[in-house]
Amino acid sequence: MSEPAGNAPTRRAVLDLLKRNGPQTVAQLGAALSLSGVAVRRHLETLEHVGLVQQTTRPQARGRPAYVYALTELGHDLFPRNYHQLVGQLLEAATSQLGPEAVERLFDHRQRELAELYAGRTQGRPLPELASALAAIQDENGYMADCSGMQDGRWLVSEHNCAIARVAGAWPTACAHELALFRQLAGPGVDVERVSHIQAGDPVCAYVLRAAERDGQAQPGH
Repeated sequence: MSEPAGNAPTRRAVLDLLKRNGPQTVAQLGAALSLSGVAVRRHLETLEHVGLVQQTTRPQARGRPAYVYALTELGHDLFPRNYHQLVGQLLEAATSQLGPEAVERLFDHRQRELAELYAGRTQGRPLPELASALAAIQDENGYMADCSGMQDGRWLVSEHNCAIARVAGAWPTACAHELALFRQLAGPGVDVERVSHIQAGDPVCAYVLRAAERDGQAQPGH
């Protein structure tokens, strides 16, 4: 969120109050922060603009419902969520109680579910559209992904963030299944190769997509 440095602490204080206390009126926020209603509304408008806060209503015993402000899901995401620890603990428990094969089956199941979920966005797409779709899917999932064209008709999909870094560090099969998912979504007409890997110390995870060759010839349609 880009804003004047002097306003950032106040807006963070607004977000903290909404997180701690739930939906709040302008008057409640103003009293807590010793600010005028005009000043509070100015901060709330900025936070609404960037998708961190939304206006809603709260029923009252008498009269019209009160207008209140609450965090959006994006606003909640600003605060620590220890999902990776829970996932790690569950995978450790599965390994201990059921064996490593159980963890592999879990990742297999996840890959099948994701392949089914995203198939409609990738099946039958020409290579540029396929690369764009894969990048969009990963970007939506927190990988800060993008794509770019390369020489000879190849395309590069790059992930600048590993959204499951701690899980992938302990269970390398997570990365293997990500590559397998890319290949499954790309289909038999496209070769997918990982050329850079964050878990191996590279700055990004990157995948090269190229039309698959059959008998020395690129398959048609790509």
